[in-house]
Amino acid sequence: MKTPFQLEHHMFEPACTRAGPDVVMLHGICTGAWVFPEHFMTPFVEAGFRVHTLSYRGHGESEGHSEIQRFRLSDYVDDVLSILKTLDHPPLVLGHSLGTAIAQILIRDRYPLAGVCLMSPVPPYGLAQVSFRMLWSDPVAYQQLAIALTVGVKHVSKKSGARLLFSTKDVSPLIEEFFMRCDDESPWLAMDLQGIPRIGPVRYDPERDPPVMVVSGREDQLIRLQDAEATADFYRTPLHAIDGGSHMLMFDPEAIETARLICQKFADMGVTV
Repeated sequence: MKTPFQLEHHMFEPACTRAGPDVVMLHGICTGAWVFPEHFMTPFVEAGFRVHTLSYRGHGESEGHSEIQRFRLSDYVDDVLSILKTLDHPPLVLGHSLGTAIAQILIRDRYPLAGVCLMSPVPPYGLAQVSFRMLWSDPVAYQQLAIALTVGVKHVSKKSGARLLFSTKDVSPLIEEFFMRCDDESPWLAMDLQGIPRIGPVRYDPERDPPVMVVSGREDQLIRLQDAEATADFYRTPLHAIDGGSHMLMFDPEAIETARLICQKFADMGVTV
C-alpha cells in the first residue's frame, strides 16, 4: 500500500530487542504522532518492544495539510497500512479514539495483527448512538465537536475542550500547549465514523481474530464508560476502566501505569517480547 504523501513516522528502539511484535500507536482526531508522550511509550520500550508512531496525512509533520478537507477515514487506513506493510511480523496495534476505528477496520478486513488495544474506543458499530445521546445530554459538547470538524479546531472553546478531553475545568499550560499543536480535521470524518459502513467486524471470533483489550477512563466525557463497556462486551474481553482517567489517557497522571497494564495484559494473552 502506497500513500501519495510523505508521512511522519518515528521508531523507538529498545536497548535490547527481543523476538516479538512491534507496537504501532495510532492517534486520534486533530492530533498526530506527538500525542503519545515519551513517558507513555517508555514502558513498551523497556519491555523490549520496538515502538512506532505516525501522523496520518494532513496531521503532525506529515504532508497534506492543505488538502485536509477532502480526506476520508479510508485514506488514514491506507496511511497506516503503508507503515504496517514494512514490518517483518504482524504488529500489536494500539489505537486511541479515532485510532481505534482504524484498528477495528484492520480487524474487520482480516489484516494480520498480533493483538489490538483500544483506548477510549469508538464502538464497532460507529458513533451514531454516541452522537445522538450527546446531542440531547450534552449539547455544548456536540456543538464544540461540530465546530472542530467544520470550522476548525482553533475555534473550539479550550474550556469545553478541557472538560471533554481531559475531564477538568481548568485550562492548564499542558492543555494550552495541546490545543496549540492540534490540526484541523477532515469534515468527512463526522460521517465516516457514524458506522455506515460498519467500522468493526460483524462478529468477533477469538479463535480466528487477534486478541483485543479495551481501556477507558472512568471520567471520559467524550466516549462514556457505557460505550466502552459495550465495545469490550462485543470483543468478549473485560473492560479495563482507569479510575480518574480522562479521554486523553496518555496525559493522565496514571499514564505510565496504564501503559504498563497494556504491556502486561498482552503478555498474558500470549503476545510476548
